[in-house]
Amino acid sequence: MKKIEVSIISVNYKAKDLLFKCIDSIYKNTRGVELEIIVVNNDKNEFIKKDLKSGYPKVRYIKSKNNLGFGAGNNLGAEYAKGEFLFFLNPDTIVGQNAIDSLYKYILKNEKIGIVAPLLLHENGEPFRLQGAKELTPLRAIFSLSFFIKLFPNNSISKNYWISSWDKKNDQEVDVVPGTAFLIKKKIFDRVHGFDENFFLYFEEFDLCKRVSELGYKIYITPKAKIVHLWERSTKQNKNINNIFSKSRFYYFKKHYGLFLAIIVHLFTNFNKNHLILGLILLFGSFLRFYRLNDLMIFIGDQGWFYLSARDIVISNVFPLVGITSSHLWLHQGPLWTYILAPALLISGFNPVSGAYLTAFFGILSIFLIYKIGTEFFSNRLALFTALIYSASPLVVFHSRMPYHTSLIPFFVLLLFFSLSKWIKGGIFYFPLALFSLSVIYNLELATIVFWPVILFILAFGFIKKTRYFNRIKKKKILFLSLFALIFPMIPVLIYDFYNGFPQTIVFAGWGFYKVAKILNVVKGNIQGDNSLIQTFNFFMSKYEILTIPFGKYLSGAILLITMAVSISELKRTKPISPFGIIFLLTAFGLISYIISNVPSEAYLLMLFPGLIFIFAYTLEKIKPQILGVILVLSIASYNIYILINTNFLMGNGFTLDKRIGASKEILKLADGRKYRLIFKGPGQEFTSSTANYEYLTWWLGKNPPVDSRQRVIIVIEENTNNIRVHVKEYK
Repeated sequence: MKKIEVSIISVNYKAKDLLFKCIDSIYKNTRGVELEIIVVNNDKNEFIKKDLKSGYPKVRYIKSKNNLGFGAGNNLGAEYAKGEFLFFLNPDTIVGQNAIDSLYKYILKNEKIGIVAPLLLHENGEPFRLQGAKELTPLRAIFSLSFFIKLFPNNSISKNYWISSWDKKNDQEVDVVPGTAFLIKKKIFDRVHGFDENFFLYFEEFDLCKRVSELGYKIYITPKAKIVHLWERSTKQNKNINNIFSKSRFYYFKKHYGLFLAIIVHLFTNFNKNHLILGLILLFGSFLRFYRLNDLMIFIGDQGWFYLSARDIVISNVFPLVGITSSHLWLHQGPLWTYILAPALLISGFNPVSGAYLTAFFGILSIFLIYKIGTEFFSNRLALFTALIYSASPLVVFHSRMPYHTSLIPFFVLLLFFSLSKWIKGGIFYFPLALFSLSVIYNLELATIVFWPVILFILAFGFIKKTRYFNRIKKKKILFLSLFALIFPMIPVLIYDFYNGFPQTIVFAGWGFYKVAKILNVVKGNIQGDNSLIQTFNFFMSKYEILTIPFGKYLSGAILLITMAVSISELKRTKPISPFGIIFLLTAFGLISYIISNVPSEAYLLMLFPGLIFIFAYTLEKIKPQILGVILVLSIASYNIYILINTNFLMGNGFTLDKRIGASKEILKLADGRKYRLIFKGPGQEFTSSTANYEYLTWWLGKNPPVDSRQRVIIVIEENTNNIRVHVKEYK
């Protein structure tokens, strides 16, 4: 038996017909080389096995356990190779006359040649314009693989990288050959440990050639060997090909040039028309959130409570275990917002605007995240629609400019949407992130507990249907991470509960079940107040109008009905446990719970902002012709921007920070250095935190704590619709 000189390795993935044509061309056009052909089947089906055995009995067939990718598949084939040389060949190729013979003779003539590749041709016989290149460095990538190549197509860096001076008629030394077809000495391949299997597809040849070059070997392309490449006939089978390409490119630069340069290259090479539009949306969103924050910021009593609490963390190292009381005085919100606010106050010298800059920043992150959800699971068009509508929504902008514990909720709800969607799509480590997001939003606002039944439903569905997303989280590591992610944001509350009879967890849960039973009329009693379902629904509609487009309640009602109808129709068409299903279920269940709870509070609505806007944009994206949808979205965004600017971003809510600072200065002037106590008269005077905003501002302006409830000097702050009045009520 003759010694095998060349082992030809081809990795198949849904390319049966192309593979058989390739094998035919090998046998037909190769005469002077003893060879073997090894086919590695990455396809989950084994349709080709029988035909290979009957039609090509000499071909060695290897079935991978799953789709290993290009590099790992070739490594698997190389393990079985007996030849002195390995010829890696894509199945979507046709080998030319004596091509393999020529490559074999070429590599034998010089021991310093480590890799040699053929000239690749189109089906019409014309050589590919771009094949073979210099080493791919960050600078070359930026000028050759990004938008720079469109702006400056003849730049010298790109021309040098692609070796544009090569006439394709003579041999050419290169740093990188196409992974489509190349011959390499097996001892060199083994010495560099083969392909890096962290590359699933693309850029693995750049990495391999770089490692071969670093050993001192030369790399060539020779036109004496010609192979026709049926470009991307097999790779186009993969719908996620662009994402794979991007990940491989990032990994290449991270591996060879470090994380920082990998990120820089990624930003440049991924930039496209959609990113330009997103950049403009983020720019507009930033303007709407940061413009004149110093004087137009809202600063109410409840905000002041958190500011005083955060101040005490910085000054006295007093860390609260719970936050402000809810509408039920025995029940507290979590302290998370206090912890987040404290560093901002410390850095800014306790400037109250620092909190607004913080929430505005989270607002910008929310625009990006809602865009990311759109591109990741739906379409670029929907992503841009949702990002633009969200960026200009008057109600969203108002709360983004308001430093309050509820203002962070939309961001973490979007993070919940994203992580749940990634989890059901196979990202096992996103499940702990989903539970972390769920715990954080519960810490920020107790009303978000209405999301928990939906999560339990998703888990129950996965358990009953034995879905992959459920089965994979049963691993000990994932269960531990999930439990930690759920508990970590709640540690202060749990400590508080341990010493106070668990009112924030166990008692609250029992109270929640009782309230549900009351709503369902299972038990008797009156815990819901005097509000009716109609009053609560009317309140919701007044806010929904400001959320989408402030153009009248009848239009808003029609929009809500249409979006719900479209969403239900889409839910029937797709699986209930899908990215769209998750967004709709969380939003719909949250909305129904809000209405039947009979508590018309705006604070409870922020958890619904992302979902309501998403299904609104989803409906607009369905409009035909597409240009009409674009016009409507642009019109809605433009009108909302006009409304925001025309109302000084206040939307009729209270007084600006500038006016309250003026009132605080008047308080200090009337006090004249004496200790005093404050009394507030106006909307919200029944709450104990009604003067907290003025207490913080006077402390910040006066640099000493002048407020003392035991003092006989009483300074009254009266707020009405148009004015703030400050006066001394009593002094003895």
